[in-house]
Amino acid sequence: MTKNRVRSLFFMICALLMCLSAHAQKYRYQVNGLVQDAITGEGMPVKLYLMTADSIVIDSVSTEAEQDPESGKAIYTGEYSFPGVIEKGHYIVHAVSEGYQDAYMNCELKSKREFYIPVRTIYMYKVHKLKEVTVKATKLKMVIKKDTIVYNADAFNLPEGSMLETLVARLPGAKLTKDGQIYVNGKYVESLLVNGNNFFSGNPMMALENLPAYTVSKIKVFNKAGQKSQMMGQDMGDKVYTMDVRLKKEYATGYMGNFEAGVGTQHRYMTRAFLMKFSDKERIGTYFNMNNLNDNQRARLDGEWSPQDVSDGLTTTKTAGLSYMRPLSTPISWFQSDVTWEHTNDNLVTKTNTQTFLPDGDSYRKAVSNMRNSSTSWQTTNLLILQEDAYYVTSNLAASYKKKTGWGLDNQRDSVHNSLLSRLMESQSNDVKHYGFTFDNSVGWKVLMSDMFGVTGQVYYTRDLNRSLLSSDLQYPTAALPADKRVRYLNTPNQNLKLTAGLHYIWNYRDRSVIPEYKYIYNFNKANNLLYRLDRIGAGPYSLDNLPPSTALMIAGALDGNNTYEYRERRHEHLFNLSYSSLKSLLFGAEFRVGVPVRLLHASLNYERMGMQHISRQRTFFEPMLSLEKQGQWSVRMGMSSDFPEMTLLTTYRDDSNPLYVREGNSKLRDIHKYYVTGNVTFRGQHQQSISLSASYNQTDNAVAYGLQYDKTTSVSHILPVSVNGNWHINGSFNFTRALDKNNRLTIDNNFAAEYRHSVDMAQTLGSTGNERSIVGNVILDNSLKLNYRANDNAEVALHGGVKYYSITSKRTGFEAIHAGDYNVGLNTTLALPCHFQLVTDITVFMRRGYQQAEMNTSDWLWNAQLTRSFFNNHLLAKLQAFDILHQLKSTSYAVNEQGRMETWHNSIPRYVMFSLAWKFNVNPKKK
Repeated sequence: MTKNRVRSLFFMICALLMCLSAHAQKYRYQVNGLVQDAITGEGMPVKLYLMTADSIVIDSVSTEAEQDPESGKAIYTGEYSFPGVIEKGHYIVHAVSEGYQDAYMNCELKSKREFYIPVRTIYMYKVHKLKEVTVKATKLKMVIKKDTIVYNADAFNLPEGSMLETLVARLPGAKLTKDGQIYVNGKYVESLLVNGNNFFSGNPMMALENLPAYTVSKIKVFNKAGQKSQMMGQDMGDKVYTMDVRLKKEYATGYMGNFEAGVGTQHRYMTRAFLMKFSDKERIGTYFNMNNLNDNQRARLDGEWSPQDVSDGLTTTKTAGLSYMRPLSTPISWFQSDVTWEHTNDNLVTKTNTQTFLPDGDSYRKAVSNMRNSSTSWQTTNLLILQEDAYYVTSNLAASYKKKTGWGLDNQRDSVHNSLLSRLMESQSNDVKHYGFTFDNSVGWKVLMSDMFGVTGQVYYTRDLNRSLLSSDLQYPTAALPADKRVRYLNTPNQNLKLTAGLHYIWNYRDRSVIPEYKYIYNFNKANNLLYRLDRIGAGPYSLDNLPPSTALMIAGALDGNNTYEYRERRHEHLFNLSYSSLKSLLFGAEFRVGVPVRLLHASLNYERMGMQHISRQRTFFEPMLSLEKQGQWSVRMGMSSDFPEMTLLTTYRDDSNPLYVREGNSKLRDIHKYYVTGNVTFRGQHQQSISLSASYNQTDNAVAYGLQYDKTTSVSHILPVSVNGNWHINGSFNFTRALDKNNRLTIDNNFAAEYRHSVDMAQTLGSTGNERSIVGNVILDNSLKLNYRANDNAEVALHGGVKYYSITSKRTGFEAIHAGDYNVGLNTTLALPCHFQLVTDITVFMRRGYQQAEMNTSDWLWNAQLTRSFFNNHLLAKLQAFDILHQLKSTSYAVNEQGRMETWHNSIPRYVMFSLAWKFNVNPKKK
C-alpha cells in the first residue's frame, strides 16, 4: 500500500509539472460581464462602451448572440467581453439598449496578478413599453451554448393545471426521480433556483410540487459560479450544477395564486393552495397541501411514470410552508427565512421473498408485514448571504423536530430444500422523537488585491429518543426445538455533536491558483441501548404508554445485561491540504486541478457491555485528487479516500437480542480505502442535438462484509463483520437527444446505462469449516427511449419505452444464474378539443420476466387520463382525472447483492376517479 501511495504522489507531481500554464510576457486583461433584464433576468441586445475613469471611450462591443440554425432567430445570452486592457486602474462600463435606461458599472484592475477584470452584473430597467411584435416561428424546445442549456417552457404541451414537476420531467435529456432528484444528461442537478434565488431553502420538492408550470418562461441549466468564484472573478472550483427556473414577466412582479380542491372515488381527496408575492424588494410565499394520493403520486400523464415510482403503501399527507426572502445591498446578497410543517399517516403492507446464497444449498424466507405509522415534523431554515467586491459572508441557521409513532405485525417462514425450518410471528410498536440544530458560517476576504483569505465553521447537533416494544413468538416444526417467546422493550437515546473549523488562503497569479488549507473536525457520539426482557417478569399485556419506570424494571430483573450497552465515541480530524489549479493548462487547454490532502485521524471508543472496553485508532491518510475539465466538452476526475470501519464493530461482543440473528464484533477489521475514476464527454450539434457519454470505475479495499453463518436446523443467522477485497464496479451511460426533422417537431430522447458490479462477501452453513468467499457478478442494462411529435400548440403525441435487464452469475457451487428484466412500452397523447376542452392520456404496459416467484412475472396495463375545461379567461379550470383505469397497478421491486436477492411487493393506491376545480390569478403592480 505504501508503494502505491508513493506512485500516486509521483504521478500527481508529474501531472502538475506537465500542466503548468504558459504565459506571454505582455498580458492583456479582458473585461468580462453580463447584462440582464432587471425583471426577467434574461439576456438582451445591448451596446456596451468601455471607458476610463475620465469617461474617455476605449472600446465598444455588443452582447453576444447566436443565430439558431433552424429558426434564424438571434438568441442573446447577455454576456460580453472587451479584448482587454494593459494598465492598472479604474474603468467604467456603459450599457445602452433601446427602450431601457442607460446603466453604468465601475470596475478596476487592482493587480497584474489578476486573470481578467470581472464586472458585476448590469441590470437594465425599461423606460416605456415597446410596441409588441408578433413573430410566427417554430417553437424551439431548447437552445444549447457551451455548457448551458436553455429550455423554452412554451414549447411543451402540458396537461392543464400542471406543476413544475411535470414540465421538468418532459425536458429533453432530463430525468426526475420520485424523491425530487433531477438529472440532466446523466448529471445530478445540485441546486434548483427560481428567478436566480433559492426557493424554500433550496428544497427542490417545494418548487416541483407547488410552482404552477404556466408561470414558467424558461429553464436554464448551467454551472453556476460559487461565492469564491464571483468575488475572485474566475473559477475557484466551487461551481454548482444549477437549474434556474425563470418566470414569465407577468408573474415576476406582483401577486399570484393557485388554489385547487377535488374529491374522488375510493375516498380520495386533495386540496392545495399556493400564494406568492414577487417584487424587487422582497419575495413572500406560502403553500398548503392535503391529500391521500400518496403525496405527489397523482395521475401521472407524462409517460415518465412506472409502478416502481409509486410511494409504498397508502399515505395521507398534510404540509404547509411559509417563505420570506429580501434582497440586501446587492442583487446577489439576500436574507431568507423558511418554515415548513408536515404530518403524514402511512399504512404499509409488504410481502417479501428472500433467497440467501449459501455454499451447499440456499435458504429461503417468505415474510408479510403490516405497519401503520404517524409522524409530525417541523423545520426552519434561515439563510444570510452577503456578497460584496471585497468580502462575502454566508450564514445558515436551521432547527428541526420530528415525532413518529407506529405499530405493526410481522409473519415470516424460513425454509431449506422446501422443508420448513421456523415460523416467527411478531408485533411491534415504536415511539421516536428527533431534535436537530445546525449553524454554518463561512467568510471570505479579498486581500492583496488578487488573493483571498477564508474562514469556515459549523456546529451540528442531533438528539434522538427512541423507544420500541416487540413481542415475538418463534415456533419450530419439531418438538426437539422448544418455542422461543419474548417481550422486549428497547430504549435507545442517542446524541451527536459535530464541530468544524477551517481556514484557507488563495494565492492567484492570473489563471493559476495555489491554495493551502487547514480544517479541524471534532465528532462526539453518545448512545445507550437499554434492553428489557418483560417476558421474565410477567406475561403482560404491555404497551409503551403503561410501562413501569426503568428503575423498577431493573430491580425486577428485566434488564438483559448481555444485550444492553452504552458507548462514547470521539473523533479528531486534522486536514492539511495543498491544491493547485490552472484554468488554461498546456494539456488540451483544459482546466487542471490537483489536491494533495493529508488527514490525521484519531478515534477513541469507550464501550460498556458486560464490562468496559476501550478502543483507539490513529492513522495518517493520504487522499489525493486530480481533475481535468474542458468547459462544456469533457472532464476527467480521479482520487482516493480512506477511513476507519465503524468503531463499535471493533468491540468484542455477542448480541442475541433477536432470536433469529446473532451478531458479533471483530477487532481485526482493517482500514477501508476507496478509489475512483470518472469521465464524461459531451457533443453538441444542430437540430438541438446533444450526445453525452460518461464512465466511472470505483474500487473498495478492505470493505466491511457481514459474514454469514447459517444454521439449517434452527434458521438462526450468525453474523460476523470481516474485511474483504475484490469489491469493485464499473458503469457507463450514453444519452442522446435530437430533433429529427427540420421543423423540430419530431424529437428523440434516449438514455442508456450499463453497470457491472463485482461483489464479494463471506457465507457458510453451520458445521462447515471456515467462511467461503461468495463472489457474485451483477450486470444491469437499462435503456429508456422516447419519441415525441408536437404537431402544434393543440396536439402532441409521444411513444415511450424502456428495458431494465439483470444478469447475476457466480462460480460458487450450487449457484443458479439469475436473468430477470422489467420492460415497458406506452403511448402518451395531449389534444386540445373544441369548446376549450383538453384531453391528456397515457397508457403503458409493464412486463416482468425471469423472477423466482411465478406470480411476479406479470404484464400489467396502466392507463391514466385527464379531461379539463377552462372558464373565465383560463382563470378557472375544471379537471376530471382517472387513475389506473384498468385496475392493474402493482408495486413490485427487485434487489440483488452478493448475499442474495429479494423480491418485494407493497400495497399501493387503488384506482380512482377525481373531479377538481382550480382557480389561478395574478395581480401586477400598476404602471407609473
